[in-house]
Amino acid sequence: MNKSEFIEFIQNEFNIDGSTQRLIFNILTYAETITDDNERYLFLDDLLSGTIGLTSEEIKNITL
Repeated sequence: MNKSEFIEFIQNEFNIDGSTQRLIFNILTYAETITDDNERYLFLDDLLSGTIGLTSEEIKNITL
């Protein structure tokens, strides 16, 4: 999933408010600046895993 597909996924699958959506969008935007794929995954997993119920497998599907 690219960034917009992932945002759409969390909007459809999770009950989150607008500020949480913006926070996740900002996390993804920052993650785009990380060039190493493994570092990016670790960053996203650290910040998103378990926060709204995302699993590590769902996070692995994010392609930025």
